[in-house]
Amino acid sequence: MLPTETGVLIESYGSVMMQTPLPSPGVDLNLLFDRLIPLVGVVALVVVGAIVLRFVFRSPVGEALAERIRARTRSRFGVGSSTGEIEGERVAALEQQVGDLHSQLSQLAERVDFAERVLAERRERKLSAGQ
Repeated sequence: MLPTETGVLIESYGSVMMQTPLPSPGVDLNLLFDRLIPLVGVVALVVVGAIVLRFVFRSPVGEALAERIRARTRSRFGVGSSTGEIEGERVAALEQQVGDLHSQLSQLAERVDFAERVLAERRERKLSAGQ
């Protein structure tokens, strides 16, 4: 019998046979890693893909895609209004928002004018009392 790196060479009946040691009982880590690493890779790929899709769908690109799908669905099934009517509604909503902003701005301007008048009166009282 001659020892080698992986086992023992046995000479019997004029031929040489290689006898390898029996595997140790327990978990074979090489086999575990060979099967576990690809699984971890697939799971990581799915998670990263889901995160990327989430950000794409929540971006303006995703909103544009959603609006395009909605418009296509409406036109296909004849539900809702045409694109011109949708734009008209959108313009009306924007005009309403501009009107609201204009009224808020005018209210703020009135408040600033009032505050300036009150401060000017205080300054005049201090100046007249000091002379």
